[in-house]
Amino acid sequence: MPNDTIMINRSIGPLQDAQAAIRLVRQRAAEWGINPNKVGTMGLSAGGHLASMEGTQQNRVVISNPEKISLRPDFMALLYPVILYDPAIPRTRETLIGKQPSPESLHLYSTDKHVTTATPPTFMVHAADDDVIPVKNTLSFFNSLLQANVKAEMHILQSGGHGFDLTDLNSKDNWFRMFKSWLRENGF
Repeated sequence: MPNDTIMINRSIGPLQDAQAAIRLVRQRAAEWGINPNKVGTMGLSAGGHLASMEGTQQNRVVISNPEKISLRPDFMALLYPVILYDPAIPRTRETLIGKQPSPESLHLYSTDKHVTTATPPTFMVHAADDDVIPVKNTLSFFNSLLQANVKAEMHILQSGGHGFDLTDLNSKDNWFRMFKSWLRENGF
């Protein structure tokens, strides 16, 4: 999470961490027995925003990368992600870009506005009754993926609220099982 005490610039600090993580995994892929072409990101809530930033703003490199290692994730999994900077939910916006962000900052950090054909295939899950991050975040991003012809799968659970576990307690649906199936279907 963005933090002024440990980051020089909290608006890029999380993205620096995410890009450094992708770079590190690809640098050490052989040592760790990982296919460097099957490296993805997964994020929940604010972490979903970060994962979607990494997947939609690939030309915005905010770390040193002299080896020119690809920082683009090969796939994304976004669970109840923040996508839109909604005035009705100021806490998330304020944590990253402050209380009075410019219109340019709001646009930059609304990741649905940056989906292109280069955006990685994406798996999404959200609960319709999420009262912290409204489901419209996932719906907006999914629509942007469709418009860009990016492979995507979305699951909207009837219930579960915000921060649900692997299994929806009411329906007993297990989103992780669906995610593993999606990974297999897409060759990851």
